[in-house]
Amino acid sequence: MLLKSKAKQLKNTLLGALTADAASLGFHWIYDQQRIHDISPSSPEFHSPSTADYEGVPSYFAHGKKNNGDLSHYGEQALTLLRSLSDNEGGYSRSHYQQLFCQHFGYGGDYNGYIDRPMRDSLDNITTDQRQASEQANAIDFDGDDEQKQKLIALVTTIIKQNKSLSTIEQSGIDNKDLPYAKALFQALKTLADYHGADDEQLPAIAKLPALAAIYAGDAHLEKLTESAVRVTNNNDRAVAFGQVTSKMIETAILTQDIPSVIEAARQSATAEILTLIDQALGLQNKTTAEVTKQLGMNCNLECGIPSVIHNLSQQNSFAESIKQNIYAGGDSCGRAILLGAVLGNIYGIGGDKGIPQAWINKLGQKQTIEALLNTFQKS
Repeated sequence: MLLKSKAKQLKNTLLGALTADAASLGFHWIYDQQRIHDISPSSPEFHSPSTADYEGVPSYFAHGKKNNGDLSHYGEQALTLLRSLSDNEGGYSRSHYQQLFCQHFGYGGDYNGYIDRPMRDSLDNITTDQRQASEQANAIDFDGDDEQKQKLIALVTTIIKQNKSLSTIEQSGIDNKDLPYAKALFQALKTLADYHGADDEQLPAIAKLPALAAIYAGDAHLEKLTESAVRVTNNNDRAVAFGQVTSKMIETAILTQDIPSVIEAARQSATAEILTLIDQALGLQNKTTAEVTKQLGMNCNLECGIPSVIHNLSQQNSFAESIKQNIYAGGDSCGRAILLGAVLGNIYGIGGDKGIPQAWINKLGQKQTIEALLNTFQKS
């Protein structure tokens, strides 16, 4: 379990990210900024999703199954990795996270809502590989009964998912007569250790990172674990590069509670390409975040969303105002909200004039579930 300070930073990070996501849902993917202003000129947060709001303007209405206070699929991704970390007593397990991702969002899962293309492609890729590997494993001749065969398949599968080598098979206590079969299984099943995330560089890639960055803030392993978590759903080098910027921003917000330090951390952790995008956004201080987002791109691509968030951070001085400006910027507001809320939750905390409004937190449809999960990280 986590120390009290770690549990607090996890709470601020997750409540910031998830509250911002839910607050943005009602206008998510409306690409006409004026339409959002016309409908809600002062309080765009927690607007109930309505197909009528999307008619006649560039938009995509994806959340017809959602109610006011629900999380988007981005927020659900953040919650899924939080659940995995909770199940593993605060430790990251790639295989467990991937399993929960498939169970929650996949066929027969309990998620009810929109599935975007990278999520769908990841689910299909993972399912296809698991089926093919299982077929190859069961096709290998085994001189023994089926019960022992299935035990060996389960054992070798576990070894592979733990990223252990072939030599582990020889040290696992398997009977010598079964070793050739076990080694053949290892070769047939080893693709299970590969990443099967979509080749995609959109904002879903970073949605799962708030809990990971909060728990591993200040830990040298954060960079490696960030890459792993991103590749589970977005097996793409640019997505990983933006993921590193994301984790570094959240980590710095936790360690410093200082927005200029967060922005500089983003710059220092960025590739040359991403640094150019960040500096372009920062060079537009004479424009509003809505204007900058419209200029750089309102869509789901990371190269648009991350600079928009950084510009927003440089302009605002409270959680509520920043989230409102993100909603008014239109487009993929939920995708941007995860990072924006995670940072600001640590900068301003909960309550007060600048923090996450308690009234907003109370509107979360999964408030009790979120709080129960966060409580599992308290050190006994």
